[in-house]
Amino acid sequence: MRLIEGQLIHRRYRLDRRLAQGGMGEVWKGYDIQLGRPVAIKALRSDAADSEAKLRRLRAEAHNSANLAHPNIAALFEYYEHDGIGFLIMEYVPSKSLADIYHEKGAMDPTELLPILIQVARGLFVAHSHGVIHRDVKPANIMVSDDGEVKITDFGVSYSTNQEQITQDGMVVGTAQYISPEQAQGKQATAQSDIYSLGVVAYEGLCGHRPFTGATPVDIAAAHVNEAVPPLPDTVDLQLRQFVMSMLAKDPRDRPKDALVVSRTLSRIDRRLMDQETKLSDDTTIVPSHGRLPRRVSSTPHVGAAATAGMSDAQQPKQVFISGTAEPRTVSSTFRPQWKEQQ
Repeated sequence: MRLIEGQLIHRRYRLDRRLAQGGMGEVWKGYDIQLGRPVAIKALRSDAADSEAKLRRLRAEAHNSANLAHPNIAALFEYYEHDGIGFLIMEYVPSKSLADIYHEKGAMDPTELLPILIQVARGLFVAHSHGVIHRDVKPANIMVSDDGEVKITDFGVSYSTNQEQITQDGMVVGTAQYISPEQAQGKQATAQSDIYSLGVVAYEGLCGHRPFTGATPVDIAAAHVNEAVPPLPDTVDLQLRQFVMSMLAKDPRDRPKDALVVSRTLSRIDRRLMDQETKLSDDTTIVPSHGRLPRRVSSTPHVGAAATAGMSDAQQPKQVFISGTAEPRTVSSTFRPQWKEQQ
């Protein structure tokens, strides 16, 4: 059965546009003519090799996604089979993936990145609570809307403790760049495996690159097993740095207890960083830094020594240290800098 635009599936879902095609199947943007809403339709390709095994995998994905009702998980509406082809009818998420955002921005400010990671952790905690391990947490499977809402997608290689084992013992499942050490060794994935993968996502977002690279996926997976994780830059907040590194511990027992701990810890760090940023913005203005990122300095006007005589401590102009200088400087708040935004 060949899928074409305009085709009606299950007498209800119209195929509008093919979004992606791969070895497992293809994904379409469709339309539910009964409820009048867009949907995403994942279909197993009829010409796929070993189609029966892949159909079992699609059924498993439907089974694992069916009860995961949470704002941070893309919803499954229906599963349908016809002429040996399986169709997953899912929530359509018209958003960029985190992979797209990383490609555009590189390293992100923690106060922009942390709300995304927090929502992913919340969604993963719900999945784990239902016995479902995603096994392929990566930026491409994290959708982020323009207003910051996050959806975890693609439970295509997920594992459930309540289902029959589909993959063989010793089979490696996951994406090499984000795979946990235990998955890379063919061991059974656990909730801590997803936490490790989310740690890799966090690492990439904070410093603009993944912790390990290699010539082949096998080399990269081996690095996750054998090599120490390179330290995050010192410019990253110390507590955040330490927590992300704990998510990337080689031994699953050394990682956070569960994804709820991850979401709560990152939430506390995010609130503290936001409070610090708010306090800093109340006391400072921004001046250009000769081609580098703008720096924050005191907004108190500069006045001479004679003018400050007799002032109380509270009235004295504030001083700040600027990177690369030995002495504090006082900067006038009447200065109105102009610079081009860094690309």
